[in-house]
Amino acid sequence: MAQPQKAVRLHLTNIAGLGAVQLLQSLLPNFERLQDYKLETVYLPSQGELAHYQTTCPETKLIRYQRYLPNSLSRLLECTLLGNRFDGATPLLVLGDIPLRSKTRQTVFVQTTLLTQGASTGRQLGAVKYWIARCLFRLNLGYVSAFIVQTEAMKAALIKTYPAINGRVHVIAQPAPNWLLDSQLKRTQPKIRADSGLRLFYPAANYPHKNHQLLGKIQADQVKTWPVAELLLTLPKNLHPNPAITWIHCVDRLAPDAVVNAYTQTDALLFLSLSESFGFPLVEAMWIGLPIICPDLPYAHALCGHQAIYFDPEDINSLQAAVAELSERLEAGWWPEWSENLKAIPQSWQEVAAAMLSLATDETEQPIS
Repeated sequence: MAQPQKAVRLHLTNIAGLGAVQLLQSLLPNFERLQDYKLETVYLPSQGELAHYQTTCPETKLIRYQRYLPNSLSRLLECTLLGNRFDGATPLLVLGDIPLRSKTRQTVFVQTTLLTQGASTGRQLGAVKYWIARCLFRLNLGYVSAFIVQTEAMKAALIKTYPAINGRVHVIAQPAPNWLLDSQLKRTQPKIRADSGLRLFYPAANYPHKNHQLLGKIQADQVKTWPVAELLLTLPKNLHPNPAITWIHCVDRLAPDAVVNAYTQTDALLFLSLSESFGFPLVEAMWIGLPIICPDLPYAHALCGHQAIYFDPEDINSLQAAVAELSERLEAGWWPEWSENLKAIPQSWQEVAAAMLSLATDETEQPIS
Protein backbone atom coordinates (compact mmCIF):
# COMPACT_ATOMS: atom_id res chain seq x y z
CA MET A 1 0.00 0.00 0.00
CA ALA A 2 1.45 3.36 -1.04
CA GLN A 3 2.39 5.80 1.69
CA PRO A 4 0.40 9.06 1.73
CA GLN A 5 2.19 12.10 0.37
CA LYS A 6 3.71 14.51 2.88
CA ALA A 7 2.40 18.04 2.44
CA VAL A 8 4.75 21.01 2.54
CA ARG A 9 4.56 24.75 1.84
CA LEU A 10 7.27 26.86 0.19
CA HIS A 11 7.99 30.48 1.10
CA LEU A 12 9.76 32.36 -1.73
CA THR A 13 8.47 35.90 -1.32
CA ASN A 14 11.89 37.55 -1.01
CA ILE A 15 13.78 35.68 -3.73
CA ALA A 16 15.09 38.34 -6.12
CA GLY A 17 18.87 37.98 -6.58
CA LEU A 18 20.14 36.37 -9.78
CA GLY A 19 21.83 33.42 -8.07
CA ALA A 20 18.87 32.70 -5.80
CA VAL A 21 16.40 32.89 -8.70
CA GLN A 22 18.50 30.47 -10.77
CA LEU A 23 18.70 28.12 -7.81
CA LEU A 24 14.92 28.10 -7.43
CA GLN A 25 14.41 27.61 -11.15
CA SER A 26 16.39 24.38 -10.82
CA LEU A 27 14.77 23.34 -7.53
CA LEU A 28 11.07 24.02 -8.13
CA PRO A 29 10.50 21.51 -10.97
CA ASN A 30 12.24 18.84 -8.90
CA PHE A 31 10.13 19.59 -5.82
CA GLU A 32 7.10 18.92 -8.00
CA ARG A 33 8.46 15.64 -9.40
CA LEU A 34 8.92 14.01 -5.99
CA GLN A 35 6.18 11.43 -5.59
CA ASP A 36 6.42 11.29 -1.78
CA TYR A 37 5.64 14.98 -1.29
CA LYS A 38 2.86 17.38 -2.19
CA LEU A 39 3.37 21.11 -2.56
CA GLU A 40 0.31 22.44 -0.80
CA THR A 41 1.07 26.17 -1.14
CA VAL A 42 3.84 28.20 -2.74
CA TYR A 43 4.15 31.84 -1.60
CA LEU A 44 5.69 33.78 -4.49
CA PRO A 45 7.04 37.31 -4.89
CA SER A 46 4.74 39.72 -6.71
CA GLN A 47 7.54 40.93 -9.01
CA GLY A 48 10.50 39.40 -10.82
CA GLU A 49 10.97 36.12 -12.63
CA LEU A 50 9.54 33.88 -9.91
CA ALA A 51 6.31 35.89 -9.82
CA HIS A 52 5.40 34.21 -13.11
CA TYR A 53 6.05 30.68 -11.89
CA GLN A 54 3.38 28.20 -12.95
CA THR A 55 2.98 24.85 -11.24
CA THR A 56 2.32 21.62 -13.11
CA CYS A 57 0.15 20.39 -10.25
CA PRO A 58 -3.39 21.84 -10.22
CA GLU A 59 -3.72 21.09 -6.49
CA THR A 60 -0.86 23.43 -5.57
CA LYS A 61 -2.04 26.86 -4.47
CA LEU A 62 0.08 29.79 -5.68
CA ILE A 63 -0.07 32.97 -3.59
CA ARG A 64 1.75 36.10 -4.75
CA TYR A 65 2.75 38.19 -1.75
CA GLN A 66 1.86 41.81 -2.47
CA ARG A 67 4.09 44.54 -1.03
CA TYR A 68 2.56 47.99 -0.59
CA LEU A 69 5.43 49.46 1.43
CA PRO A 70 9.15 49.80 0.61
CA ASN A 71 10.68 46.33 0.44
CA SER A 72 12.80 46.61 3.59
CA LEU A 73 9.88 47.77 5.73
CA SER A 74 7.55 45.23 4.16
CA ARG A 75 10.01 42.43 4.91
CA LEU A 76 10.36 43.61 8.51
CA LEU A 77 6.59 43.38 8.99
CA GLU A 78 6.35 40.07 7.11
CA CYS A 79 8.92 38.46 9.41
CA THR A 80 7.39 39.85 12.63
CA LEU A 81 3.87 41.24 13.03
CA LEU A 82 2.54 39.63 9.85
CA GLY A 83 4.34 36.33 10.29
CA ASN A 84 1.13 34.73 11.55
CA ARG A 85 -0.13 34.75 7.94
CA PHE A 86 2.00 31.65 7.49
CA ASP A 87 0.74 29.77 10.57
CA GLY A 88 -0.49 26.26 9.92
CA ALA A 89 -0.12 22.55 10.51
CA THR A 90 1.65 22.01 7.16
CA PRO A 91 5.46 22.43 7.41
CA LEU A 92 6.94 25.55 5.86
CA LEU A 93 10.25 25.63 3.96
CA VAL A 94 11.50 29.23 3.90
CA LEU A 95 13.94 29.89 1.07
CA GLY A 96 14.68 33.48 2.00
CA ASP A 97 17.29 33.54 4.80
CA ILE A 98 15.20 35.21 7.55
CA PRO A 99 12.96 33.12 9.86
CA LEU A 100 9.31 34.11 10.20
CA ARG A 101 7.49 34.68 13.48
CA SER A 102 5.04 31.92 12.59
CA LYS A 103 3.50 29.00 14.47
CA THR A 104 4.39 26.15 12.16
CA ARG A 105 7.16 23.62 11.66
CA GLN A 106 9.62 25.91 9.87
CA THR A 107 12.85 25.10 8.05
CA VAL A 108 14.97 28.02 6.79
CA PHE A 109 17.44 27.87 3.91
CA VAL A 110 20.22 30.39 4.65
CA GLN A 111 22.31 31.45 1.65
CA THR A 112 23.87 34.79 2.55
CA THR A 113 26.98 35.01 4.71
CA LEU A 114 26.00 38.61 5.46
CA LEU A 115 23.98 37.23 8.39
CA THR A 116 27.20 36.03 10.05
CA GLN A 117 29.83 37.78 12.13
CA GLY A 118 32.53 39.66 10.27
CA ALA A 119 30.81 39.58 6.88
CA SER A 120 31.00 42.83 4.92
CA THR A 121 28.72 44.24 2.23
CA GLY A 122 31.30 46.79 1.11
CA ARG A 123 29.10 49.80 1.90
CA GLN A 124 27.62 51.50 4.96
CA LEU A 125 23.99 51.27 3.85
CA GLY A 126 24.35 47.53 3.36
CA ALA A 127 25.92 47.23 6.80
CA VAL A 128 22.84 48.83 8.40
CA LYS A 129 20.50 46.63 6.35
CA TYR A 130 22.21 43.43 7.44
CA TRP A 131 22.55 44.56 11.04
CA ILE A 132 18.74 44.75 11.06
CA ALA A 133 18.55 41.38 9.30
CA ARG A 134 20.82 39.79 11.91
CA CYS A 135 18.64 41.21 14.69
CA LEU A 136 15.55 39.73 13.01
CA PHE A 137 17.30 36.42 12.55
CA ARG A 138 18.24 36.27 16.23
CA LEU A 139 14.77 37.31 17.42
CA ASN A 140 13.03 34.61 15.37
CA LEU A 141 15.37 31.69 16.06
CA GLY A 142 12.87 30.10 18.42
CA TYR A 143 10.38 29.55 15.61
CA VAL A 144 12.73 27.39 13.50
CA SER A 145 13.09 23.62 13.61
CA ALA A 146 16.06 23.34 11.22
CA PHE A 147 18.39 25.42 9.08
CA ILE A 148 19.86 24.46 5.71
CA VAL A 149 23.19 25.81 4.45
CA GLN A 150 25.32 24.90 1.44
CA THR A 151 28.80 24.35 2.95
CA GLU A 152 30.49 23.30 6.18
CA ALA A 153 32.18 26.73 6.23
CA MET A 154 28.78 28.45 6.24
CA LYS A 155 27.53 26.06 8.92
CA ALA A 156 30.48 26.92 11.17
CA ALA A 157 30.05 30.67 10.60
CA LEU A 158 26.33 30.53 11.34
CA ILE A 159 26.75 28.53 14.56
CA LYS A 160 29.55 30.84 15.70
CA THR A 161 27.22 33.82 15.24
CA TYR A 162 24.13 32.14 16.73
CA PRO A 163 25.31 29.40 19.16
CA ALA A 164 21.69 28.53 20.09
CA ILE A 165 21.18 26.81 16.73
CA ASN A 166 24.01 24.32 17.20
CA GLY A 167 22.73 20.86 16.28
CA ARG A 168 20.02 22.22 13.99
CA VAL A 169 22.11 23.30 11.00
CA HIS A 170 22.26 20.85 8.08
CA VAL A 171 24.53 21.03 5.04
CA ILE A 172 22.88 20.34 1.67
CA ALA A 173 25.12 21.31 -1.22
CA GLN A 174 23.85 21.96 -4.75
CA PRO A 175 25.09 20.99 -8.21
CA ALA A 176 25.46 23.29 -11.19
CA PRO A 177 22.17 24.72 -12.49
CA ASN A 178 20.04 22.58 -14.79
CA TRP A 179 20.81 24.63 -17.90
CA LEU A 180 24.52 23.90 -17.48
CA LEU A 181 24.04 20.23 -16.59
CA ASP A 182 21.93 19.85 -19.74
CA SER A 183 24.67 21.41 -21.88
CA GLN A 184 27.10 18.56 -21.06
CA LEU A 185 29.95 21.06 -21.55
CA LYS A 186 33.34 19.71 -20.50
CA ARG A 187 36.74 21.38 -20.86
CA THR A 188 40.07 19.56 -20.59
CA GLN A 189 42.50 22.08 -22.05
CA PRO A 190 42.89 25.77 -22.95
CA LYS A 191 41.61 27.10 -26.24
CA ILE A 192 44.32 27.29 -28.90
CA ARG A 193 44.41 30.85 -30.28
CA ALA A 194 46.65 32.83 -32.59
CA ASP A 195 46.76 35.82 -30.24
CA SER A 196 48.25 35.94 -26.76
CA GLY A 197 46.70 36.58 -23.40
CA LEU A 198 44.09 34.87 -21.23
CA ARG A 199 40.34 34.99 -21.69
CA LEU A 200 38.70 35.32 -18.27
CA PHE A 201 35.03 35.32 -17.26
CA TYR A 202 33.36 36.70 -14.12
CA PRO A 203 29.57 36.12 -14.09
CA ALA A 204 28.23 38.22 -11.23
CA ALA A 205 25.60 40.90 -10.74
CA ASN A 206 26.33 44.43 -9.51
CA TYR A 207 26.36 43.94 -5.75
CA PRO A 208 29.07 45.63 -3.65
CA HIS A 209 30.24 42.34 -2.11
CA LYS A 210 30.89 40.96 -5.62
CA ASN A 211 33.96 43.20 -5.50
CA HIS A 212 34.03 44.51 -9.07
CA GLN A 213 35.50 47.67 -7.59
CA LEU A 214 38.83 45.86 -7.17
CA LEU A 215 39.25 46.05 -10.95
CA GLY A 216 39.13 49.83 -10.68
CA LYS A 217 42.58 49.68 -9.08
CA ILE A 218 44.27 48.43 -12.26
CA GLN A 219 46.53 51.24 -13.46
CA ALA A 220 46.23 52.16 -17.14
CA ASP A 221 50.01 52.51 -17.50
CA GLN A 222 50.46 48.92 -16.25
CA VAL A 223 47.77 47.26 -18.34
CA LYS A 224 50.31 45.57 -20.63
CA THR A 225 51.88 43.79 -17.66
CA TRP A 226 48.70 41.76 -17.24
CA PRO A 227 48.67 38.57 -19.40
CA VAL A 228 45.02 39.12 -20.28
CA ALA A 229 43.39 39.49 -23.69
CA GLU A 230 39.82 39.71 -22.40
CA LEU A 231 37.84 39.76 -19.17
CA LEU A 232 34.07 39.43 -19.56
CA LEU A 233 31.88 40.93 -16.84
CA THR A 234 28.11 40.45 -16.72
CA LEU A 235 27.56 44.13 -15.90
CA PRO A 236 25.85 46.86 -17.94
CA LYS A 237 28.32 49.01 -19.84
CA ASN A 238 27.47 52.06 -17.76
CA LEU A 239 28.74 50.21 -14.66
CA HIS A 240 32.16 49.43 -16.14
CA PRO A 241 34.54 49.37 -13.15
CA ASN A 242 37.55 50.71 -15.11
CA PRO A 243 36.87 52.10 -18.61
CA ALA A 244 40.58 52.81 -19.11
CA ILE A 245 41.29 49.06 -19.30
CA THR A 246 40.29 48.10 -22.82
CA TRP A 247 40.38 44.33 -22.28
CA ILE A 248 37.61 44.52 -19.66
CA HIS A 249 34.32 44.07 -21.50
CA CYS A 250 30.91 44.54 -19.88
CA VAL A 251 28.31 42.39 -21.65
CA ASP A 252 25.36 42.85 -19.25
CA ARG A 253 23.38 39.93 -17.89
CA LEU A 254 23.61 36.86 -20.13
CA ALA A 255 20.97 34.26 -20.90
CA PRO A 256 21.95 30.67 -20.03
CA ASP A 257 22.94 29.76 -23.60
CA ALA A 258 25.22 32.82 -23.75
CA VAL A 259 26.80 31.84 -20.41
CA VAL A 260 27.49 28.36 -21.80
CA ASN A 261 29.12 29.98 -24.84
CA ALA A 262 31.25 32.17 -22.58
CA TYR A 263 32.37 29.11 -20.61
CA THR A 264 33.20 27.40 -23.93
CA GLN A 265 35.55 30.24 -24.91
CA THR A 266 37.13 31.25 -21.61
CA ASP A 267 40.45 30.06 -20.22
CA ALA A 268 39.38 30.37 -16.59
CA LEU A 269 36.75 31.60 -14.18
CA LEU A 270 37.77 34.73 -12.28
CA PHE A 271 35.80 35.09 -9.05
CA LEU A 272 36.22 38.23 -6.95
CA SER A 273 33.45 38.03 -4.36
CA LEU A 274 34.16 39.06 -0.77
CA SER A 275 31.27 37.12 0.73
CA GLU A 276 29.47 33.96 -0.41
CA SER A 277 27.77 31.05 1.29
CA PHE A 278 28.39 28.82 -1.71
CA GLY A 279 29.36 30.51 -4.98
CA PHE A 280 27.54 28.91 -7.90
CA PRO A 281 30.05 30.03 -10.58
CA LEU A 282 32.71 28.08 -8.67
CA VAL A 283 30.59 24.92 -8.88
CA GLU A 284 29.83 25.64 -12.53
CA ALA A 285 33.52 26.01 -13.38
CA MET A 286 34.46 22.85 -11.48
CA TRP A 287 31.71 20.87 -13.20
CA ILE A 288 32.93 22.07 -16.62
CA GLY A 289 36.57 21.46 -15.64
CA LEU A 290 37.86 25.04 -15.88
CA PRO A 291 40.73 26.64 -13.94
CA ILE A 292 39.59 28.99 -11.18
CA ILE A 293 41.15 32.15 -9.72
CA CYS A 294 39.31 33.08 -6.52
CA PRO A 295 39.64 34.90 -3.19
CA ASP A 296 41.70 33.46 -0.37
CA LEU A 297 38.57 33.15 1.79
CA PRO A 298 36.93 30.20 3.64
CA TYR A 299 33.95 29.79 1.29
CA ALA A 300 36.28 29.42 -1.72
CA HIS A 301 38.64 27.01 0.03
CA ALA A 302 35.65 24.90 1.17
CA LEU A 303 34.63 24.35 -2.44
CA CYS A 304 37.86 24.53 -4.43
CA GLY A 305 40.46 23.04 -2.11
CA HIS A 306 43.98 22.91 -3.53
CA GLN A 307 43.11 23.15 -7.22
CA ALA A 308 42.24 26.86 -7.36
CA ILE A 309 44.67 29.76 -7.55
CA TYR A 310 44.01 32.17 -4.67
CA PHE A 311 44.54 35.89 -4.15
CA ASP A 312 43.94 38.56 -1.53
CA PRO A 313 40.53 40.01 -2.57
CA GLU A 314 41.49 43.50 -1.45
CA ASP A 315 44.91 43.65 -3.14
CA ILE A 316 45.12 44.29 -6.90
CA ASN A 317 48.79 43.23 -6.95
CA SER A 318 47.82 39.88 -5.46
CA LEU A 319 45.20 39.43 -8.17
CA GLN A 320 47.73 40.31 -10.87
CA ALA A 321 50.15 37.75 -9.45
CA ALA A 322 47.42 35.08 -9.46
CA VAL A 323 46.58 35.81 -13.11
CA ALA A 324 50.28 35.63 -14.02
CA GLU A 325 50.58 32.32 -12.15
CA LEU A 326 47.66 30.88 -14.12
CA SER A 327 49.24 32.00 -17.40
CA GLU A 328 52.53 30.32 -16.47
CA ARG A 329 50.81 27.11 -15.39
CA LEU A 330 48.80 26.84 -18.58
CA GLU A 331 51.89 27.44 -20.70
CA ALA A 332 53.55 24.57 -18.82
CA GLY A 333 50.63 22.26 -19.70
CA TRP A 334 48.79 22.33 -16.39
CA TRP A 335 45.03 21.81 -16.13
CA PRO A 336 42.99 21.40 -12.90
CA GLU A 337 41.51 18.10 -11.74
CA TRP A 338 38.21 18.65 -9.92
CA SER A 339 37.00 15.05 -9.49
CA GLU A 340 37.68 14.92 -5.73
CA ASN A 341 35.99 18.28 -5.09
CA LEU A 342 32.93 17.24 -7.09
CA LYS A 343 32.40 14.15 -4.92
CA ALA A 344 31.00 16.43 -2.20
CA ILE A 345 28.45 17.97 -4.57
CA PRO A 346 25.14 16.21 -5.39
CA GLN A 347 24.79 14.89 -8.92
CA SER A 348 21.21 16.02 -9.47
CA TRP A 349 18.68 18.61 -8.32
CA GLN A 350 16.18 15.87 -7.56
CA GLU A 351 18.59 14.61 -4.90
CA VAL A 352 18.78 18.10 -3.41
CA ALA A 353 15.01 18.61 -3.52
CA ALA A 354 14.40 15.29 -1.77
CA ALA A 355 16.91 16.10 0.98
CA MET A 356 15.34 19.52 1.61
CA LEU A 357 11.75 18.27 1.77
CA SER A 358 12.74 15.29 3.91
CA LEU A 359 14.26 17.68 6.44
CA ALA A 360 11.35 20.14 6.24
CA THR A 361 8.80 17.40 7.01
CA ASP A 362 10.88 15.58 9.65
CA GLU A 363 8.75 15.55 12.77
CA THR A 364 11.76 14.83 14.96
CA GLU A 365 13.08 18.34 14.24
CA GLN A 366 11.62 20.66 16.84
CA PRO A 367 11.86 24.43 17.29
CA ILE A 368 14.65 25.66 19.53
CA SER A 369 12.32 27.17 22.12
